Amino acid sequence: MGEIVYNFGLTAPTIAQFMISRATNRILAGPVGSGKTTGCIMDLFMWARDQPRAQDGKRYTRFAIVRQTLQQLKATVLKDVETHLSTPGLGYWKVSDSTYYLEFDDVVSEWPFIPLEDASDQARLLSMQLTGAWLSEAIEMDIDILTPVGGRLGRYPSGARGTPARHGIIADTNMPTEMTPWQVFMEQVRLHEKPDWQLFKQPSGLSPDAENLSHLFQTPETMKLPEGHPVREAQGRKYYDKPVETWGIDHPWVRRYVKAEYGPDPSGEAVFKESFRPDFHIVDDTMPIPGYPLLVGQDFGRNPWSLITQMDHMGRLLVHEEVAATNVGLEKHVTERLRPRLINGYPGFKVAVIGDPSGVAKGNVAEESCFDALKRLGLSAFPAPTNEIENRIRAVEALLARQTNGGPSLVISRRGCPLLCRAMAGGYRYLKNKEGALKTAKPDKNDPEGFSHVADDLQYVALIVAGGMTDYVAKHLWGRRRQNNRQRVNARGWT
Repeated sequence: MGEIVYNFGLTAPTIAQFMISRATNRILAGPVGSGKTTGCIMDLFMWARDQPRAQDGKRYTRFAIVRQTLQQLKATVLKDVETHLSTPGLGYWKVSDSTYYLEFDDVVSEWPFIPLEDASDQARLLSMQLTGAWLSEAIEMDIDILTPVGGRLGRYPSGARGTPARHGIIADTNMPTEMTPWQVFMEQVRLHEKPDWQLFKQPSGLSPDAENLSHLFQTPETMKLPEGHPVREAQGRKYYDKPVETWGIDHPWVRRYVKAEYGPDPSGEAVFKESFRPDFHIVDDTMPIPGYPLLVGQDFGRNPWSLITQMDHMGRLLVHEEVAATNVGLEKHVTERLRPRLINGYPGFKVAVIGDPSGVAKGNVAEESCFDALKRLGLSAFPAPTNEIENRIRAVEALLARQTNGGPSLVISRRGCPLLCRAMAGGYRYLKNKEGALKTAKPDKNDPEGFSHVADDLQYVALIVAGGMTDYVAKHLWGRRRQNNRQRVNARGWT
């Protein structure tokens, strides 16, 4: 029996950290060719080796290796498994079982290869008793697979074969496209919002810290040099230089597979791609400022989302929180969601609702408009100055382009506005046709996630703020208070 020698610490330190981690579930993301598959193979190898012995002195484990198709499993994963484990005589592939058996010393480990091509494949996966699972190229799969797979882990070994010392999922992947469920999930992991998961992201293939270069694009001469040698590393870097020379550094494929960045969805184009910078305009959270009224952007229809914002003393627009509304009427949304949130989260704050101008129309049955309903429910409400989409988008872009004391003039809370953050980063977009040209000059209004609702809310408020109309709204709010309460109310903070 041979031995395995692979120095991850020298050639791929991110993979080394991935293997050292004892997080229940781990994601390894990076450029193409960065050694992710080999890292996962070695991780399962060490996992099997470290399993405690059973009564008979053997170390039993079972890991499902999952990918979208069987062809992909055999052409990539199986080929690498055999290169690294079969060649030194540590295991063998059994075609009839679609399983790789790792057997050496006291280790007995089963690695069933399971595609997700049809219902029978998925039924096989979801009926297995497993120690762990490896999702190869995870972003090719439906993210909903995570929950049922997780339910099969930690079930093997059992009885006389012992119990699993560890269980969990490992996943390797290139970077997903923007606004997909995998991108959202990976960001939640990165921000520690998924406590059972840990994300390990490798550097760009163009970075001085690019990993696995010593094993890419090598020649017989450079292979004679030690790993990490500058000449060998320079030869490996040509692997990433070639697609950049062919397509350009900003090509979507290069961004995802070379630079290890989230890439644009080829079916659309972000509305604010030239003006919105997530690292500049998004903060972890915002704090409401006492004495300064709230401006609530309000959409109508059956998805009347609300967006709670506030203009501060420096003239910045702080976007505190979105209030969801899906397939519900306006009155029910205000009564059960928006108003309780305003009362509990912003007690004592004055509120003005800025809504879709189409809401001034009276209903066909009840002689009441959306704005009439809002006022009946106790909210001061005003239509935005216009519903022209170009003017609305320009108002948001004006705030995005403006700086206040060296910082952003539009500040969005990541914690309070997860959907708006995703909308601004690309979910709110223009659709493209097959040739890559824009279908229309208007953003998509039928996206299944509902990005357009919160984007519209922001636009209504931006028209007021960027247009210098806060005084106008303040006077109307102040005047209404005087008429109703017959006392002067301080309107400071509106100017």
